[in-house]
Amino acid sequence: MITPPTKSTARPRLTTLVTVGVAATVLLSVLCLLVLVSHFATDYAEREAGQRLQQLSWQMRDALDRVVRKATGDVQLLTELPQVRDASSPADIRQVLESLQKTFPDYAWIGLANPDGTVYAATQGLLEGQDVSERAWFKGGRDKLYAGDFHPATLLGKKLPYSADPWRFVDAAGPVRRSDGSYRGVLCVHMSWGWARRLVGTILAPADRQYSADIFVVRGDGTVMLGPKGMEEQKISSDSLARSQSGVPGSVKETWADGRNYLTGFSRTGKHDDPATLAWSVLVRQPEDVALAGAHALERQILLLGAILGLAMALAASAVARRLAGPLNALSRNIEQRSAATAHEADLPEIVQIDSFHEAQVLSRALAELVDNERGHLATLRGMNEKLESTVAERTREIARKALQLERALAQEQSTQLLLQERAAELRAILDNAHDAFIALDPGGVVLDWNRQAEKLMGWTRAEVIGQPLAAMVLPPLLRRAYERDMRQLADAGAGSTTVLNRRIELTLHNRECKELDVEVSLAYVPRSSGHLFIAFLHDISERKSLFASMEAMALRDTLTGLPNRRALMQALTEAIQRANRLRQSCAVFFLDLDRFKQVNDRYGHEEGDELLRQFAERVLHTVRKTDTVGRLAGDEFIVILENLHSDSAAQETADKLAPALRQPFMLKTATVSLSASIGIAIHHPDDPQDIETLLSRADRAMYLNKQQTRQLHAQR
Repeated sequence: MITPPTKSTARPRLTTLVTVGVAATVLLSVLCLLVLVSHFATDYAEREAGQRLQQLSWQMRDALDRVVRKATGDVQLLTELPQVRDASSPADIRQVLESLQKTFPDYAWIGLANPDGTVYAATQGLLEGQDVSERAWFKGGRDKLYAGDFHPATLLGKKLPYSADPWRFVDAAGPVRRSDGSYRGVLCVHMSWGWARRLVGTILAPADRQYSADIFVVRGDGTVMLGPKGMEEQKISSDSLARSQSGVPGSVKETWADGRNYLTGFSRTGKHDDPATLAWSVLVRQPEDVALAGAHALERQILLLGAILGLAMALAASAVARRLAGPLNALSRNIEQRSAATAHEADLPEIVQIDSFHEAQVLSRALAELVDNERGHLATLRGMNEKLESTVAERTREIARKALQLERALAQEQSTQLLLQERAAELRAILDNAHDAFIALDPGGVVLDWNRQAEKLMGWTRAEVIGQPLAAMVLPPLLRRAYERDMRQLADAGAGSTTVLNRRIELTLHNRECKELDVEVSLAYVPRSSGHLFIAFLHDISERKSLFASMEAMALRDTLTGLPNRRALMQALTEAIQRANRLRQSCAVFFLDLDRFKQVNDRYGHEEGDELLRQFAERVLHTVRKTDTVGRLAGDEFIVILENLHSDSAAQETADKLAPALRQPFMLKTATVSLSASIGIAIHHPDDPQDIETLLSRADRAMYLNKQQTRQLHAQR
């Protein structure tokens, strides 16, 4: 049945609709993409810039902490030196202090103050005799190691050489006690502020030029100690400064006093409970427009590309639409003619057949068949409509039931996902706050995870090492092949391996600065559904090893003279005999004994006796060659080991040179004494038995024989 035509308003043509639709689609897509890219690019650029500035702040913070700890460490080392603790004159102490100052020129002044606050000895004699009892470093360093904050020079400003910048210092001080435990005074190092400027010039200057970054080092009261020109020694106040004083590093977007918006990374130096460190705020700022310049440039490029693409697509769509709409227009005119004809079927025009392209041909044939079958289908459609209504109602109820089940399943999955995220966050917080470095590796040794302590220990950030092979970064080249072999064996053996798993082993690794780092490693095997991984905990034992080495060195030194003691001499003599046999050269042992030393002790006291032994040791040490070994065996007995002797007469020549040097008067505190020394010589040839006790016994007998001959000679006189 054909319905009569009705009057309708004019409709837009297909060509126009296709052209407008394509252009609108492209434009809308570009706008949506621009909004998304603008949001995510700006957010990403802001996060990246904040992380970069925060890393620059960490680098400056770590550099400042290392220098301050170096100064306090040098102070602790000086306070333990016998030359400082038991020195008898300012000149002796001054020699040690000036030697350290030559090694580290940034130490503008080093001095030792008496318990009453007067300077006893100092480099170049500056401030000697001055009262420093009211100085913060003297008060803070009387009982423990102390680090003094940034301050101007008061007494030293006029005595030090002229400098373009005013003298500013950071102090390190500590107590000095004599060997007998009595209080000696306070030792202080004034470190000039020039080292901080060089840190900026060598570490952060490249970042300053590339990113237009400004670096600030701010004291606890808000005073800028290091910063851009014109802002030093000025007080500032900002959100980043307030946050940095909490001790938690980070970055923030803020407006500074000049009215510009900046991204600022911040961190804090030192430790809250360590008086040997200094609490400074390190701020690294960058203008916001510089940080987000890349994101804004990307927005402009996307907008231009979208406009060009929309115009091109609109022109192409117009041409294609005109080509496609021609046959359809002919078919539509035929249909309009049928609509305008009378209702009698014989008067209705036939549907025109179109052969221009396949789709139009199929459409025209389908319309013809549709007209032929219209009446028959109407009856069928009525019956199907009734059946469809009941089916739709049933399907609607089923869909509602399925939707309810799906909603419950999604809610349960969301709850499970939230729980997993909480567990993951808890695990990450535990790992990041662990005292030991944590590293997770895949079977091939590639880093999968890396906590905050690992960043501090090794120097690389987590983002830099994820996906990188661990061996290439931290192991010396000679150990990498062995490491790869062990990793393959562990991967094959799994949890059954007992060589290194679940045990603590000591290794020497390289950090980011290629410095050796002694660590204690605990490795564990973790099976997973998709394979397995290895987790390792690393503990820094560098300080412990350094302490053991220092204790071992002290155990081999004579506390009075500083020479090798009996234990060290036995080791040195054994090694000397082995070298002599290997090089086929002779070596000799001198056994020295002070004549009439007991009389000096009885007459002038043990302190003068000790001073005599120290001067005697120095005189022997300066008379023999630097390659020879001088040590104190016990009491007034000394040993000299001579190596690389080409003949036996060379040993006698050294003894002949040593004897007159030892007969020179010794200048003690209360008297001047003249003594002599008996020297016994024993020579070891390459073919002699390697028996150090026999060799020492021969030297001892030779010494006593020399002593008897000397007594007989004096008796005859």
